[in-house]
Amino acid sequence: MHSADVSQNISYIGFHKGALSVGPTPTLDYHTPVLTPQGYRKIGVMQPGDTVVSTSGDIVPVLGVFKKVTPAFGSFAPVRLRAPYFGLQSDLVMAGTQRLIVGGSDVEYTFGQDEVLIPAHHLINGTAAIAQPSKGTMTYYQLLLPENEAFVASELCLESLFIGRLRRRKDIFRNTSLAAFPRNLLPEHAATLNKILRPYEAITLAAMRAA
Repeated sequence: MHSADVSQNISYIGFHKGALSVGPTPTLDYHTPVLTPQGYRKIGVMQPGDTVVSTSGDIVPVLGVFKKVTPAFGSFAPVRLRAPYFGLQSDLVMAGTQRLIVGGSDVEYTFGQDEVLIPAHHLINGTAAIAQPSKGTMTYYQLLLPENEAFVASELCLESLFIGRLRRRKDIFRNTSLAAFPRNLLPEHAATLNKILRPYEAITLAAMRAA
């Protein structure tokens, strides 16, 4: 048995019997309400060519709407974010790896940045977020936007599908869930510089906002 080193940048390691697409994975429930110029629409009924309102107020075209069926456990286990935490108008269900984008004076004071990223599963504490009971599989959706813009869902800012420079890696691209998308039409996304909160930091921030 040989020892192995694991990069600190790896989020998780999984094992699967048979072929499985890799790469960027959708993370939002079908019913997630996304803010568009015409009002809120369920992400599950959106189509390429639709537009959304970014968190900066810009109207942004949807390049693609991707969905994927995944096991409802492990990294893909669903999380329910509960209103009214973080300004939510209604509960949201998403994969634990979906990242929230949170800003405000308390964020700037505590973390020294205008905005931070919070993986949904880091908020599970029985109040701000809970593990969503589920069996079998989940079907998740996500939007591909030109510059990885954040969008609004039930008054909460969410990260859209991040694909980095995947278009440059033909060998990898053809094995991803985006393989049917014309590679030459894919955008390139720059890596975020925002801090990703650790579990205790995320729960502390949620508690501060509930006080």
